[in-house]
Amino acid sequence: MKPRLYFDTSVFGGVFDEDFEEITTLLFEKVTLGQITCVYSDLSISELSKAPENVRNFF
Repeated sequence: MKPRLYFDTSVFGGVFDEDFEEITTLLFEKVTLGQITCVYSDLSISELSKAPENVRNFF
């Protein structure tokens, strides 16, 4: 069974943050490859609806 990791709102924005871009990109590559399952809440969806456009598009 592959790991299920909870991603809060800030993780999605991390892709566009200089301090977290590298590690966050690697994390999402693992999601894309099916190595981990990304889990998030309805609250994250609500918060991300108000995020900058690049973060919303990434989500």
